[in-house]
Amino acid sequence: MNTFIKGTLASLCAMFFIGGANAQSHQWQFVTTGEGSTYAIEKDGSLWAWGWNESGQLGIGGGAQKVSVPTQVGTEKTWKYAVAGQSYAFFIKTDGTLWAVGDNTKGVQGVGDGMGHKMPVQVGTDTNWKSVSVSRFFGHTAIGLKTDGTLWGWGEGELGTLGLGNYKNQTTPKQIGTDTDWAQVTVGDNTTLALKTDGSLWGWGWNDNGTLCDLPKKTKTPTRIGTDNDWVQVYSVSTCAYGIKTDGSLWVWGSDDKNILGLNDENITKVQQPLKINAFKEPVAFISGYREGRVVGLGSGGVATKLYAWGTNADGALGNGTGVAIDNPTGGITYTGIPVEVKLPADIKVTQLNSGEGYSIVLTDKGKLYGWGKNRGGQLGDHANESQMTFSSLPIVAGEKAEEVQTTFTFDAENIPASLKEAKVLILTGAWGTEDFSKLTAAIGNNSGFPPAGNTTIEKVDMSQATIKARTYLYVTYGVNNVGTFQGCKALKEVVMPADAEAANFVSFRSAFQNCRVLESIEMKGCSSVRNLTDAFFGCEKLKRCDLSAAANITMTESMFDHCSELEEVILPGSIALQKYAFGNCLKLKKIDWSRFTGKKAPVFAKDLFQYITDYKAITLIVPEAAYEWFTAHADWSKLNIVKATTTGLSTLQPSTTAYAGKVYDLQGRYLTTVANESELNRLPVGMYICNGKKVLVK
Repeated sequence: MNTFIKGTLASLCAMFFIGGANAQSHQWQFVTTGEGSTYAIEKDGSLWAWGWNESGQLGIGGGAQKVSVPTQVGTEKTWKYAVAGQSYAFFIKTDGTLWAVGDNTKGVQGVGDGMGHKMPVQVGTDTNWKSVSVSRFFGHTAIGLKTDGTLWGWGEGELGTLGLGNYKNQTTPKQIGTDTDWAQVTVGDNTTLALKTDGSLWGWGWNDNGTLCDLPKKTKTPTRIGTDNDWVQVYSVSTCAYGIKTDGSLWVWGSDDKNILGLNDENITKVQQPLKINAFKEPVAFISGYREGRVVGLGSGGVATKLYAWGTNADGALGNGTGVAIDNPTGGITYTGIPVEVKLPADIKVTQLNSGEGYSIVLTDKGKLYGWGKNRGGQLGDHANESQMTFSSLPIVAGEKAEEVQTTFTFDAENIPASLKEAKVLILTGAWGTEDFSKLTAAIGNNSGFPPAGNTTIEKVDMSQATIKARTYLYVTYGVNNVGTFQGCKALKEVVMPADAEAANFVSFRSAFQNCRVLESIEMKGCSSVRNLTDAFFGCEKLKRCDLSAAANITMTESMFDHCSELEEVILPGSIALQKYAFGNCLKLKKIDWSRFTGKKAPVFAKDLFQYITDYKAITLIVPEAAYEWFTAHADWSKLNIVKATTTGLSTLQPSTTAYAGKVYDLQGRYLTTVANESELNRLPVGMYICNGKKVLVK
């Protein structure tokens, strides 16, 4: 169970153990991220990869473009290092050899053959490679460090990023200068920064954003930056740079668009000399980041116990539980220049921190991975299926499928779990409004962006313990278009509505249950204020009966029951505007009970109201006796089998005073409603029913 997810969990949570041949349990020793692909090395030396694979960058021989299950790269167990960029990656073996895979734009693989590779291919024959740095999010530059302290460059060099003294691309590794005291190197957008063993900082490339501090705009060979000799780590991401000194302090420079440097000063747009970030009281152990966000780890001795992030929270990239879909233009995507704490599980000790584009992965001292943020290519490695590949706004177990999977969740709107992709039952408590249902839409993976997704596991939604805020919509802003909260929940069979007084606060069910293919019934008797039912039950193929009699304010009904192929009966309120396709393709529709009709004449018969239905006489329309002639005289309504509604009393086949109180079923045993007395039973349409185990006839 994910103990770090807040909220009150159901006392009888359904749990099961994932075992068998498909289960994976790993002990990791190394992890890195590319733009959208993740690579990790097991303690036995085996190499594994997952995430986007459109250029074969996972090294598994091609296959699917998106892989969420960690997949071993080859069979060898001699790997010790990996690094990745835009659709390409490099690996180093224990024998010091360097290997490349994926896209080979501008010769970035360094193999000199101009071809991309879907399986690792060796770069040259040297056996003294120590590490490689690449332009992770933009460009195709690679800089390698060897064990003898020399630097080597290859790939894109058109702006001097290779440091080779020219502005040319290089298809095989070439030594940068002759120095042998290099300690670390990092590549950003068209710039390279490096540290020497004496703690000095050096840079080269294109300096239009101040990433190289006060160096010339064009610098094609390594040039020292400043005079300090106490740098221990440098990290470049896009057009910014970050350095850690021996005292654990964090320093920043470069472009400060949207306060991305973390200085929290809106007046600063560019920093050309390192400035200290004073937001952290503890030493900084790690610095990582994505294009519009940064993540730092606080701690010492190569171990972080707290993580902080700032920047955009699209796709949950901040890891604090508040993120929403990146393709949601107006749905509350937040951006903060002030660091917020990543909500890691308790007592986690982080030994490695890496960020891809909009997601982050950490390695713990226990050999486990946790990740959060974007997961649209399976880059969190959580075994998500296609419809579940969205994002996680809180850290989850990464690189394997959790051993224990929670299937019943009880929570309020303040504590919506980060991931509900394994949930079968949702029990909502506390107060809920439109914005809360929008966040729930994100958690269940129901978004209309790219790719479109819908939940495939949730079978029941219980709102009986929830209170509903006034004027609440189940049609929420999410993705490139608005969606219904439970739209596309393909396994949803049962919806338990709130108490009648709470259900009366819903005003729009537009698309709320669209394409819930197996939804069999829903109790609408308390939804008296609902006005919009456009597409509300579109594609609910198993829905057989729906009672809308209490919803007296419905004005929008286009495609309300369209493609409800099993629908047999609908009970309508006194006043409702029936619009086109409201009963489209309802080929099994038998009865429309409009006995509560309050109009003064037959209503408008919308074009294509019964689209694709050819046998109108198979549909019985029950109307009040006073309106009977209006409907039968109407050119279109008269095509249906019009029947007068009568409530002259009951004829009981098995007389009993108790027959008029209890649950009411039809003769096929399907539950219809519950009545308290004979008067309530009398209000049902003419027909035979079973009440309290006895047959009764309403005539």
